[in-house]
Amino acid sequence: MTKIMKIAVLSVLLLSAFAMRAWGGSMPVGAYDGVLASIVGSLEQRGFSNIRASESPERVVLALECDSYKIPSEGFAVACALVRDILGDDGRVIKIIGLNIGVPEVTMTFDPGSGTWSTTRRLDDSWDEVRSQPRVASSVGKTDILIYPQVSLKNLIINQVYQSLWQLSPALEVSLWPGMKFTYQLKLPVYNDGYGQLESKIHPGMISLSQRFRDPWHLNINGKLTLGYFSNNRYGAALEMEYWFPDERFWVDTQLAYLGNSYWDGFIFRYDRNMYFRWNVAFNCYIPMIDTQFILRAQRFLLGDIGLKYEMIRHFNRCSVGLYAEKSLHADMNVGFRFQIALPPYRHARNGYRPRVSLSRQMGMSYNANNEQYYYKEFRTEASDNIMSRNYFNPCYINSYLQ
Repeated sequence: MTKIMKIAVLSVLLLSAFAMRAWGGSMPVGAYDGVLASIVGSLEQRGFSNIRASESPERVVLALECDSYKIPSEGFAVACALVRDILGDDGRVIKIIGLNIGVPEVTMTFDPGSGTWSTTRRLDDSWDEVRSQPRVASSVGKTDILIYPQVSLKNLIINQVYQSLWQLSPALEVSLWPGMKFTYQLKLPVYNDGYGQLESKIHPGMISLSQRFRDPWHLNINGKLTLGYFSNNRYGAALEMEYWFPDERFWVDTQLAYLGNSYWDGFIFRYDRNMYFRWNVAFNCYIPMIDTQFILRAQRFLLGDIGLKYEMIRHFNRCSVGLYAEKSLHADMNVGFRFQIALPPYRHARNGYRPRVSLSRQMGMSYNANNEQYYYKEFRTEASDNIMSRNYFNPCYINSYLQ
C-alpha cells in the first residue's frame, strides 16, 4: 500500500473516532416513555437505527433507518406494520421519515380516515419536530465489510464465445457522521481471460468519501458530493443531485464531475494530472402500474463524446432489469441491457459496533450488444451505486410495498 493510502486510511480511522464522539451519541430506549418507548424499543429490536420519535394529540412522528434490511422498502413495510399494531386505532396520523445514513429521504404517512399509507419525497414540519428528539441506535461509526461478486464479459474474438473476468471485491464501508460514508474496495481476481495483466493483480477498487445532503428549505433537492477514485479508472470529485416534481412520477437528476485518468498497478497508483469536466442531466418518468422507469439523459461521456441515452428499467421486488440505447455525435448507435439482483441474506442485524460481514446488497451485469469499446463510457462514484439502489427511495416503488 502506498504512503498516500496509509495516510488516507489512518485519517478515516481518526475521523471515525472523532465522529463517534461528536455525533455518535445514542440514547437508551429509556429516553422515551409510554407508547413511544414501546415503539422505539420494538424498532430497535427489529434492527432499525437512528430512531427518533415524538407525539402530540394529532399525530405520532418517527424517523428511522433500515439498517438491517438490504432493501429499504421491505424494512419500511415492517416498520409501518409494527407501529400500526402498537398504536391500534387511536385515530392519530402517523408519519414515518425514512433516513439514509441519517439524511431524510422519504415521508410515509398513515391517514386514519382512509386507513391507507402514502409516500412522498417531500418533508414538512414533522421532520423539524422529530429531528431534535433523542436518537436511539445511532449508526455513526458502524462498519460493514461487504463482498461484491463481479463478473465482466466481452465478445471480441470470432473463435471464442466470450472472454470473462471474475472477481471478488470486498469493500470496507464506514458511516462517519450523518450523510458521510467512506468506502475502500479491494479487487481479488479469481479468473481472467482477456482483460489484461493489471486485472490479474490484487489492487484497490473504488475508494471514496461521500457526503449526502438535503436542502434545508424543504425544496425537495437531494444530493451527494464524492471525492476519490471511481470506476472506469477515473479519480476526482463528483456532485450528484436530483429534484422531484410535485407529481412524483417525474424527476430530474444530474451529475457534474471534475475528473482525471488513472489506474492501479498492484498497489501503485498512477495518474494523469490533466483534469477535465464531465456532465449529464436526465429526465425520469416512473409508471407505478408496471413499476417501470423511463430515462432520457443528455451526457458528455468520459471520452468527451456528447450524446443522448435512453433507458427503460423494470423494477421487481428484488431485481431490476433494464434496456438502453445511446447515440453520440461521433459514434454509431449502441444498445444493450443490464440487470441487478439482490443477494441474500436480505436481513442481517448488527452486533453492536463489531464490523458486519455480508454479501453485497446486489450484484449485476451489463451487456453491450454492439461491442463498443471506446465511446459511451461512464463512471460510478461508489461500489454500492447501481440501477437498483438508485430506486430505493422512489415513493411510487415504496407505496407498492405498503399497500
